[in-house]
Amino acid sequence: MPAYHVERSITINAPLKEINDTLRDFRQWPKWSPWLVMEPDAVLTYTDRQGQVGATYAWAGHLVGAGSMELIEVHDTCLKMELNFRKPFKSSAIVRFDLASSEEGVEVIWQMDGNIPFFMFWMQSRLKAYIGMDYRRGLLMLKEYIETGKVDSFVHIEGVLPLPEGRYTGIARSCAIEDLSVVMRRDFETLYDFMQENGLSADRIPFAVYEAFDIPRGTTEYIAAIPLEEEMTLPKRWVTGELPGGKGLKTMHKGGYEHLGNAWTTAMQFVHYQKIATAKRPVGYEFYPNDPHRTRREELVTEIYMPLKESG
Repeated sequence: MPAYHVERSITINAPLKEINDTLRDFRQWPKWSPWLVMEPDAVLTYTDRQGQVGATYAWAGHLVGAGSMELIEVHDTCLKMELNFRKPFKSSAIVRFDLASSEEGVEVIWQMDGNIPFFMFWMQSRLKAYIGMDYRRGLLMLKEYIETGKVDSFVHIEGVLPLPEGRYTGIARSCAIEDLSVVMRRDFETLYDFMQENGLSADRIPFAVYEAFDIPRGTTEYIAAIPLEEEMTLPKRWVTGELPGGKGLKTMHKGGYEHLGNAWTTAMQFVHYQKIATAKRPVGYEFYPNDPHRTRREELVTEIYMPLKESG
């Protein structure tokens, strides 16, 4: 069967032993798991002797599928686990965490080595990309959980609702998905400056139009936008457009913007599970009703819409 290897890392400011203890205790995984954040009411079962070799946990749900994990090796700087999936298809993998102390903290390296059914060989690169994104989401939550004791990321599917309408202007850009939060923040700062310089009211809700995601390449095309009905002279290379209306699947995320991948992944899994046909371009929209300079991070709300495919 085709084999694959995925590896991601992050530095956590905490004692190595605390990180090791957290990782090997499966009862703590729901606090930071990039999969269980999508479906917190998934059915979870645990064996006794958590943290020791032979401990297991299993999960079953609509969005997360079904499977189990067993702790097979425990060392001070390394943990190894055997992962077995039952749904959406049967496969197995070996998961490993390596911990290395540094001046900045402890580098946590999360690895997976596995195989996929031969008939799915064509999905190998895409599967690696999706697992890599899941690992990145999980490591961000793991870091926050260990360093602060909680994770500010809550996701809720609100259902199929009308899409917002209206004209807008904005900055179109392509960038790596991993750089998105930094690049987009600069774009919105430029838009806010434009609003202040032109005396535009601050009650306009900024948003992003995601034209496309290229998951295997790890890139995205987006427009950082503000509503603008007025006729104005715009900076060069800015774009204008109109929100098309219609209907879309709305997903709400509450918490830090760096965790928005949790909401997007949940929405994508939901439309797949429910067999909802969504538009290919644009992929979706993010609306930011809170002022991040005046709102506590844990109270930040982001509204995500995935437009439905037009019938006919």
